Amino acid sequence: MTEQIFGTGETNSETEEEQRKKMIEEGKGAAILGYIPFMCFIPLIRMRDNPFALKHGKQGLILFIIEIAAVIFLLPKIGDLIWTMVIVLCLGCAVAGIFFALQGQEWKIPFIGDLGDKIKI
Repeated sequence: MTEQIFGTGETNSETEEEQRKKMIEEGKGAAILGYIPFMCFIPLIRMRDNPFALKHGKQGLILFIIEIAAVIFLLPKIGDLIWTMVIVLCLGCAVAGIFFALQGQEWKIPFIGDLGDKIKI
């Protein structure tokens, strides 16, 4: 009798883990697209029910907004250097996000990940 009770608990945790792995596999492609400029809207619109893809999409959206701001507000000389560094950092974060999405891992970009968590979609 006690084995059945404990056995049921293990089955539930295994099932939850299998569901989580399935969710990650289903969301990998959209999560990767989330880090490509203009493509971040795909996981935000098409994969709203997949927390893995949605999290990567939110971070990609914030990166996209920062990239647009960097391009629009380019200042002469010193500003060019600063905004170029911002764009390079965003590109680095996007590449890292794609890498982690390929690995099936969730990754929170420092500062940006917290902002992404606050977006309600």
